[in-house]
Amino acid sequence: MRTPSSAPALVAVVLSAVLASACAGEEAVPDLVYTVNVVSAVEGDQLVTTCVSEGAVLDESFTYELYFEGSNVEVRVDGESFAAGVREGCDLVYESAVWLEERGSGDLRWKLNGEAIYEGAAGGCDLADGSDWSGTEIIEVVESADDDVPEGCTYEMVTEGTLQAG
Repeated sequence: MRTPSSAPALVAVVLSAVLASACAGEEAVPDLVYTVNVVSAVEGDQLVTTCVSEGAVLDESFTYELYFEGSNVEVRVDGESFAAGVREGCDLVYESAVWLEERGSGDLRWKLNGEAIYEGAAGGCDLADGSDWSGTEIIEVVESADDDVPEGCTYEMVTEGTLQAG
């Protein structure tokens, strides 16, 4: 898979296009919709993270909607614009904006870089049996007011999903 070397500029371009279409008053229909299970990456019995020595494993499902404009992709999660990326064949590389997470122990600002192999209804991509989406996401804490979560630390997530529409 490719790395998101130009992702910040890409995020601005794709989100500008998305905002322009939203201002036109049209409700876009996603090109592909997946139910994606996001699980904390674990090696042995340890989380794959530089943030904490131990913690709860995230295991949650989300709806990922992909909107294509050529090779550019907007990723919405549960209907909310979340990230922008680029697709090439079966590969997708995407990056989120910086998000604020308000917490009692101190607020965090984080962003996500993801990559996935995804398959539409036509097939043709090399994925494990029964899966239509397989990838990883790296969450990076870019600012932290929580003494227990250092700025710059990362969490690795594993994503697997199934196609729902498209």
